[in-house]
Order: sequence, then structure tokens, then C-alpha cells
Amino acid sequence: MPAVRKKETFWSEPIAKVALQRAAVVRSGTTIVDAVREMKVNQIGCVLVVDAQGALLGILSNGDLLHEFVGTTLPGDTPVDTIMTKNPFTATPELNVQEALEIFHSQPFRHLPILSGSTIRGILSIRGLMAFIGEHLPLEVLNLPPDSSLIAARTSGG
Repeated sequence: MPAVRKKETFWSEPIAKVALQRAAVVRSGTTIVDAVREMKVNQIGCVLVVDAQGALLGILSNGDLLHEFVGTTLPGDTPVDTIMTKNPFTATPELNVQEALEIFHSQPFRHLPILSGSTIRGILSIRGLMAFIGEHLPLEVLNLPPDSSLIAARTSGG
């Protein structure tokens, strides 16, 4: 009897099939104000920081700005290198949807740089990933009403 093949689902699709955001990129040494301007122009919540050869050094996100810049005495002309997340978590286009969701669930970030070797392919955002998943769920699932019986009796860890 031939082996039964598991039916492939969207969970195993590579994230290359998810619409990636075009990466906003700034060079190391760019000021925080200029990096924020780049984020605004590109309407994205982060910028990738690269060296002179284009190699990824770090990522500056809205979270970095809120936690490391807002409310401090750092001037706006401070280099992004001072507050960026150095050596950020990255992935390749071969990462599948389920693995990407697990990464976002276990890590404290909302933007994942996608690289092929050292070439930046784009940014996978949690919002873009959830939109992709939502497009593949049956309408019966998307239209289910909340079920109050599924509410936990106590908070986790309590």
C-alpha cells in the first residue's frame, strides 16, 4: 500500500509567497531624526541599518525609539547605531508561514528582515503575516462569534 501523503496547507507555504514590505534602509551613522523621516516616508515601523557595503548591522524600530530615545536627553542628531537593535533576528524566504508565526509568538518584535545570503529581500511584518493567514482561513472560521466558555478561569501562571 503506498504511503499516504499529508495534504499541504498554507501553513507550510514559504513566506516568499507573503507580501513583504519593501525595506527602508539607512547607513550606519545616520541620525535618529533622519531615520525616523525615512520610516515616515516609507510608512513602515522600522528601518534597517547597513554598513557601506550594504551588510545588515541592525534594525531601528518604533519600539527602539519609544524605549531608547523618547524621554531621554539624546539629541536627534545621535547616530542610529546608538539605539538600534544590533544583529537582529533574520530569516530567509524559505521560512514557512507556521515557523514565521512561531517566531513572532516567541520573540518581542513585529518586523523580521528577510535575507537571501546578505541581500535584503524585504521585511515580514506580523501584520502582513496575519493578513496572509486571514486570507486563507475559511469564512466559517472568520465569522465565528466569540465563545465565552473558552475564557480561562484564571490567568496563566496564577
